[in-house]
Amino acid sequence: MKPEDINQMKRIVFYTLVGLLSLSAAGCQDLAVENNNAPDRKVAFAQPGDVVNLVKGTFADYWLSIQNCGNGAMFFSTLADENSSSWANWGMRDMSSEPRIAWDNSSTYSRAASTREPWFDSYRGISNANDALQAIARAEEEESVENNIFTREGYDTARLKAFAKMNQGLMHGTLSLIFDQAFIVDETVDLENDALELRSYMEVNQEAIRMLEEARAIAQAGSFSFTATEDWIWGLDVTSDDMVKLLNSFIARLTVQVARDESERAAVNWSEVMSRIDAGITEDFSPIGDDDGTTEWDCLKFYGQNGTTWSRADYRTIGPADESGGYDAWLAKPLGERLVFDIATADRRIVGDATDLTVDGSDFQYQGNNGPFPAARGVYHYSSHNHKRYQYYNLGNSNGAMPHMIMAEMDMYKAEALLRTNGSTSVVADLINKTRVSRGMLNPASATDSPGSSTDAQSHMDSASLWAKLKHERRIETFQTWAGLAYYDDRGLGDLVTGTPIHFPVPGRELETLGLQSYTFGGVGGTGGAPIAYQRDDYRQDSDNVRPR
Repeated sequence: MKPEDINQMKRIVFYTLVGLLSLSAAGCQDLAVENNNAPDRKVAFAQPGDVVNLVKGTFADYWLSIQNCGNGAMFFSTLADENSSSWANWGMRDMSSEPRIAWDNSSTYSRAASTREPWFDSYRGISNANDALQAIARAEEEESVENNIFTREGYDTARLKAFAKMNQGLMHGTLSLIFDQAFIVDETVDLENDALELRSYMEVNQEAIRMLEEARAIAQAGSFSFTATEDWIWGLDVTSDDMVKLLNSFIARLTVQVARDESERAAVNWSEVMSRIDAGITEDFSPIGDDDGTTEWDCLKFYGQNGTTWSRADYRTIGPADESGGYDAWLAKPLGERLVFDIATADRRIVGDATDLTVDGSDFQYQGNNGPFPAARGVYHYSSHNHKRYQYYNLGNSNGAMPHMIMAEMDMYKAEALLRTNGSTSVVADLINKTRVSRGMLNPASATDSPGSSTDAQSHMDSASLWAKLKHERRIETFQTWAGLAYYDDRGLGDLVTGTPIHFPVPGRELETLGLQSYTFGGVGGTGGAPIAYQRDDYRQDSDNVRPR
């Protein structure tokens, strides 16, 4: 059976499952799912080669669920005021405009895909991983662990299981970060007999980490590799030891980013996070796209790097680096008067020259005009710069490295952990200085700087607290890497614009399937709307990509 035929059958089977959702607020009904396709599934996945193809595709399933434009990559970036764009595509205009409104969770909303697709694509990928793991387990039970059809045909089942479990966990993790509740469905679930119910985002997150732990244990006990030529993890050579490190870093990321507010973020097990980071990646994790964006596609690295048509860097991200008073004046004006201004800053990632503000920084490109956005949609969407650090991807027809988890992200988690646990401020300063000095060309942070508070606003100034400097490095260095990162960080630190949804509901299409009442989050004063406005202290994959609208 061809992989595309398997996937088509899988969509039918699993979409039947995810179409039977129950809103926990309506009583958290149990769901019994009759699965008439079970015999066909066993036949379809009886051939080892088909199962191997299914496993290999789970990384693409994970990637699609987050990094694609139609799955919310640009949507979440503008929601966090990382990128700025007032085009209607993917809900950017509706949800990044001010004052913030509640998410339209109706199935007829023209931009519903930004939450609907992460939901369905994650579950489709989870289903693929589950079926592969079940097929391997059947072979090991019917014959033996040591001698079954997979091992006889030369396949390392530990390698297959570790990869499938990793992506199974990552996709559950995606669900836990975006939605208020979701299903937990691993390979042990019997779709014919088991009852399912929606579980809270925290429970889903914990289960996602459990799955990643299982993958890590398999990798630790094994000795295998994924080669760049095989292209399982696009363009990268990854050994089982590398996989262990990667999984530790993913666990650290999910542990931190599940928090919905400052209190949940503070309650994170920061000692565990530090332990994971110390055992985690030692270089940036950057899959390499080489198929012109057919599958190996990163929306943020393409549309997010295009300042003449699609997006600009939001002033709420780069503006705090301004030393001229322009950003303070911009914030003080009514929304209708917040026009473009030139940033003066010592941060050479943003502006490349101390006297000529039109010189590009290393990471941001000077545009010096209002941008491509209609004034009627809000002049506060204007910005003088766009991000260009990954512009090679845009210019290279969607080919090249796609940084997804970089060392600066891990360093800032560790610095935050140390600040939250009264750890060494000297180490905190060293972590901040890795990029602050070498890339920003700024004066180094010092162990004697005030630690400050997690509520301190982002600042690069020498007089700023370590917390403020940490926020600045995190914002600038991780710009447009993992889709949603800026949103998750701002959410957990209380820095989202007032009224921004802190998470999203089960997609309306699913609620309507059961005839249940729709619900949603966000809007100023609304349920699940961020309570604190961010402010400065004193110191081509789908039709939506055709053109901006």
